[in-house]
Amino acid sequence: MKNKKLLGDNTDGIGLLFDLQRLNFIKRGMHILLIGAGGASSGIIPFLLNYGCRITITNRTFSKAEILVKKFFSIGDISALKMELINIPKYDLVINATSASITGDVPSISHKIFNKKTICYDMFYSFNKTSFLKFAKENGVSKYADGIGMLVIQAAFSVKLWYGILPDVSPVLKKIEENFKKIMNLKKILK
Repeated sequence: MKNKKLLGDNTDGIGLLFDLQRLNFIKRGMHILLIGAGGASSGIIPFLLNYGCRITITNRTFSKAEILVKKFFSIGDISALKMELINIPKYDLVINATSASITGDVPSISHKIFNKKTICYDMFYSFNKTSFLKFAKENGVSKYADGIGMLVIQAAFSVKLWYGILPDVSPVLKKIEENFKKIMNLKKILK
């Protein structure tokens, strides 16, 4: 702190973008429905817009979605739409950035937004499918993932910020996947 200035950073956005690329879930020009207008959304929106995606954001409290549109409209194509008006499958990628999956809930979104071409991503992660991903799968979605990859990749970018080295995330993701399988098998045995 030689110049008495602090620097703050958030690696969530780059972690999400790299995970979506790793999963082959994102392409430039995609139309993304972002559910949630809290801090998680604020951290990822610039990366998605700079990548060249169009974002429609919705939130239980619509005024919060409108605030994010005002904050980021200068970066790219972003708009807000009330949840009750979202009822057709016109989005390439649906990202859940709410805390609903933490409690096993699903955002108040219509099941009509999904079809077999829709890709879904829940920023929350779990040993089992999150409640949002279960909901999406039940409504025809076959390509989905939770946020464990985002967590690992954003941690790697944090290491890069501190030490100047970007660790390889592949072995970590492989080990997590192996451990998840072991835990799931153990759960089956214990039932």
